[in-house]
Amino acid sequence: MDSKRVIQLRARIVLGFGIVTSLAAPRALAQAPQVTNKAATYDVAIEHDKAVVVRDGTKLAVDLYRPAGALVKQGSRFPTLLTRTPYNKRGAEREGWYYAQRGYVVVANDVRGRYASEGSWRMMADDPADGYDVVEWIAAQPWSNGKIGTFGTSYPGGTQHALAELRPPHLTTLIPIDALANCGVSGMRHGGAFELRFMNWIFQTGAPNSRAALANPALRDALIENGRRIREHVDSLPLRAGLSPLKVAPEYEAWLVEALRSGPEAPLWHARGMSVVDHVDKYADVPVLHVTGWYDSWTRQTVLSYQALSRAKKSPQRLVIGPWVHGSQESNVAGEVEFSRDAAINLLAFRLRWYDRWMGETTGVAGDDPPVLIYVMGSGDDRKSPAGRLLHGGRWRAEREWPLARTRPTAFYLHSDGRLAREPQTEPAFATTYTYDPAHPVPTIGGNISSNQGLITNGGYDQRAREDTHAAQNRLPLAERRDVLVFRTEPLENEVEVTGTVEARLFVSSDAPDTDFTVKLIEEIPPNPDYPLGFALNLGDSILRMRYREGLDHQARPLTPGEIVEAVVTLYPTSNVFKKGSRIRVDVSSSNYPRFDRNPNTGEALGDFRRMQPAQNTLHHDAGHLSRVIFPIIPGGGN
Repeated sequence: MDSKRVIQLRARIVLGFGIVTSLAAPRALAQAPQVTNKAATYDVAIEHDKAVVVRDGTKLAVDLYRPAGALVKQGSRFPTLLTRTPYNKRGAEREGWYYAQRGYVVVANDVRGRYASEGSWRMMADDPADGYDVVEWIAAQPWSNGKIGTFGTSYPGGTQHALAELRPPHLTTLIPIDALANCGVSGMRHGGAFELRFMNWIFQTGAPNSRAALANPALRDALIENGRRIREHVDSLPLRAGLSPLKVAPEYEAWLVEALRSGPEAPLWHARGMSVVDHVDKYADVPVLHVTGWYDSWTRQTVLSYQALSRAKKSPQRLVIGPWVHGSQESNVAGEVEFSRDAAINLLAFRLRWYDRWMGETTGVAGDDPPVLIYVMGSGDDRKSPAGRLLHGGRWRAEREWPLARTRPTAFYLHSDGRLAREPQTEPAFATTYTYDPAHPVPTIGGNISSNQGLITNGGYDQRAREDTHAAQNRLPLAERRDVLVFRTEPLENEVEVTGTVEARLFVSSDAPDTDFTVKLIEEIPPNPDYPLGFALNLGDSILRMRYREGLDHQARPLTPGEIVEAVVTLYPTSNVFKKGSRIRVDVSSSNYPRFDRNPNTGEALGDFRRMQPAQNTLHHDAGHLSRVIFPIIPGGGN
């Protein structure tokens, strides 16, 4: 057979669920994120709690780590790396020593109102101006060469974005990892619902480490003990100012009450420091390395930041996404799931390569790296690792853009018999009604979560309740619940790669003035000797509070009971190869708790309800209402 005929045949591969696709251009496998292995050269001089006076007279505390020793000549100037953190600047000692030994000054700064810094804490509100002032203070120091980069994960990633939105003249580059950003879209207020991990942050991290608590050991001990009761606190919502133990840390209580009562359209979520996408025009035009993980709480928000800045800025923007949970770039484990060894990276040396390219000696070629580097999950055999985890595996792959240009958005329809199928349903009239009772919500089992200690777990898990699963009434798989609608493909005849953002378009109705709809993406891994019952691996989930069905930037509008409306639920991005023999599964419900706060179904004001009532929620999936999930499928398995 001639080569032309072979290519024609290969270009009409029919996948096991009926998709016809064309062969993609081959993609060479990429290396894991590259690093710079530079030996330590300098001694380190450390200065703690130096005061930086910002524009309103507040004194912010910094620790300095500077290159020292015989190699440092009088008058030497160095590039500087800054991190601004609410978690105690002493926690940056590892980075301080490492980078100072390699020719960088490191400045670690307690944000306003935290630890040794004066002032009153307000979530991100003061970080744009404070960050600008600290950057320019650094540039004026005799040991600074005027080049300033930033680092930090999570909240400290958000402080980098915040200061970049004021364009400090000496800001040179940023590496925001798992960074707080775009908080009204998801991350804090998510599809209109509230992510309760930030209530957990206030109770277990914020208030117990407030300046008042640190100055009063008895108060701190009481707040720590109070934080351990976080499951009781979330069960007892709403929170009212002055009526919770947080009244002794009023700035923390005030922020939480405001956040719980502010819908996604509220100014709180669009202010500088809380949203990159709202302030792209003000953002510094400097190289930014965006880093996150498929199981991180900030995955979607990081991708949104990368996309917005890539379109608007001339300076290089790079995106790296691994198979990580929040802040776990140096691990190859996410919950019960284990990936290839190269999924874990040397984060210090990884960042050093980028800094050397843009601030110091050009020992790497970070500026010439591909725009996007992703870890495609799913090349393992799904047996049990020596540590007892699911060996799901995966591989790194370089890409030119996000979303991938060769993506084929493919609709799968939700059928009345529970099938998830390529062909549309033909039933002239069919609907499935279930009872969503906020007193008995569907429990959270893993997912894109951080600040989860003591409340929930994060990462990939078999979707069945455990002994410590909050809100679980039994230890059965979630698929057995009456309020979880399960839709799944037939066992796949060929592997299928899904890489990108999954979107569900559901036709729904309710007898309540407001309710929620949730969607979860799962790979149903078939039974094997290590997992004789199989393994239902969660890959992503999301929620839509129906009062915001017309858009998160629109004013809330109640439902008309019984009216059929479309609910568009946007899941987090993912990249996974569904193997031959597995099933693609989608679960539809109305709660995922305590990942998201419960909708009381009463239509009362956000965060200020007094009643909860069951709702009869209906999914319409007939020929006139084509409820479907749109998957970003990569032709040819993504090779």
